[in-house]
Amino acid sequence: MVLLKKGTIAAAFVVASMFAGQAAFAQDTEAPITKEQLEAVEFSDDELSKFIKANTAAVELEKQGREAVVTTIEGTGLTVDRFNELAQANRDKKLDEVAKDDEKKAFGDAVRGVLKLRPENKQKVEKAITDQGLTLEQYNKIHAAFQKDKAVQAKVQLLLQEK
Repeated sequence: MVLLKKGTIAAAFVVASMFAGQAAFAQDTEAPITKEQLEAVEFSDDELSKFIKANTAAVELEKQGREAVVTTIEGTGLTVDRFNELAQANRDKKLDEVAKDDEKKAFGDAVRGVLKLRPENKQKVEKAITDQGLTLEQYNKIHAAFQKDKAVQAKVQLLLQEK
């Protein structure tokens, strides 16, 4: 488990570029999406609008979750960098070689604290998705299409511009 430093923004199923505005799409050198391609997108505007709202909430919750992980780790007296070093040593079965007893205890406490946060954070993200009227399956299907399909990306961008 490699954890992120404070300020690093990454999410399990968050498409940050979706909210970056036109700049992310303006750099695309492929042919522009046609009106026919936009109309062929298998998701309705309503579904995509719900996806945008759910994804926005998920991004914020993921950020809060990462901050809680950092706080939990630092609450044990370890820095995130040291925690990551100890996590790697633990995976390599060398924790006893690189950590003193007090660090091993702090590492164990941090791992337990982080593992306790995971289901809570997952539930919050899932609730944010379902609160927008999407099932997790619908959200994941739209998310997968967004990642692969330029027409879906363009349709989402268009909806974002309309807001």
